[in-house]
Amino acid sequence: MMASESKKLTREELASLLTVGNTCAVLEPPAVIPAEHSTRLIAPGYMAELSGRLRMTTSGRLRMAAGKTP
Repeated sequence: MMASESKKLTREELASLLTVGNTCAVLEPPAVIPAEHSTRLIAPGYMAELSGRLRMTTSGRLRMAAGKTP
């Protein structure tokens, strides 16, 4: 397990990750989440900013699937 994976996310950060993951990349407006959440979720690679939009990465999807909550 990577060190970044062992850091616990708050329920609010997990909700932001889920919001980004559930937003269509083309048909919907970009997901809007608190700046501190995006910073905290981009650092370990759970999200990435692509073409001005936040997108959940494979690592983020694995984190959500594993149910690693606080």
